[in-house]
Amino acid sequence: MLLELMSDGTLAQLPSDNVPSCLSSVRGEDSVMLLLPHNKYLLGRCNGQWIYSGDGGKDSARNVSLYDGQGIELLNDYAEPTRLTAGTVSALRRELMAISDPPGSHKGTVFMLRTFMRDEPVFASAGAEYLDEGYFLRSARGNDTLIKAYWTLRLALSRGELETISRLKAWLKAGPEVFADKRPGHDSRIWFSLLDMPDADAVRELEELSFSPLELKRMSAQNASPVVLYNQLSGWLVLGRLGRMKDTMFFLWAYLSHELWNVLRERRKLTVNDIVLALWGEYDTRSAMSERAKYKGAEDITE
Repeated sequence: MLLELMSDGTLAQLPSDNVPSCLSSVRGEDSVMLLLPHNKYLLGRCNGQWIYSGDGGKDSARNVSLYDGQGIELLNDYAEPTRLTAGTVSALRRELMAISDPPGSHKGTVFMLRTFMRDEPVFASAGAEYLDEGYFLRSARGNDTLIKAYWTLRLALSRGELETISRLKAWLKAGPEVFADKRPGHDSRIWFSLLDMPDADAVRELEELSFSPLELKRMSAQNASPVVLYNQLSGWLVLGRLGRMKDTMFFLWAYLSHELWNVLRERRKLTVNDIVLALWGEYDTRSAMSERAKYKGAEDITE
């Protein structure tokens, strides 16, 4: 994809054959190139690398990092920096991801996934055809639980987030179909905070669920973990303190409706800790599917 930064800060898409001849070899295939003022360019490759041309010479090109929702200044010799807004940066990242394969190793993912989803038919073949990514994804089509578990694990492993595995197991133990139930009264929500109180938006949401700020403060003042609060009108609120060390501790607030609590606690006989992990696992799967949808081949993913 070839784009140009306009004077008002917007992006304009150009025909691919409009790339200057001197940049044809630099651009390559499967990339996003943004033409900038002062004869500069910003090039994104499918490995996630972004290259800024510097003073325009090939040897002066350097790597830069782009982050969603954060603007960036690109320095120019003897000229004002080129400023890319947060919206522009997010748009560039979105365009690059759309032509990139999702990260992670298929084989590494299915080897691990098979250890706790062994009963899935796709893993029963004697010839281990599931090691072929195309075969596995075709076989898993329509199996929402397997698809969600696969992409959650694959993306987590690509980032080295091994702690996701325990949450994924708790999610499977609780029963993903429980969280997929969209009938009224089967609600759950989850919030995270670094401080002992949720942020203002979360507090407002909790107030709407009939949990007062004073009740939240009383929960956070207790040394136990988890702390459970029952509200007759809306349901249950659980506070968990997470992290191995005091300096890295954070707080997880989980809300469950009466119906959902009864299913998980009374029928499935899960501990409160398992319920917290399962809810966090559900959050992980939703986040993973949202992330997966940004990459190439997202049309094959269904919720």
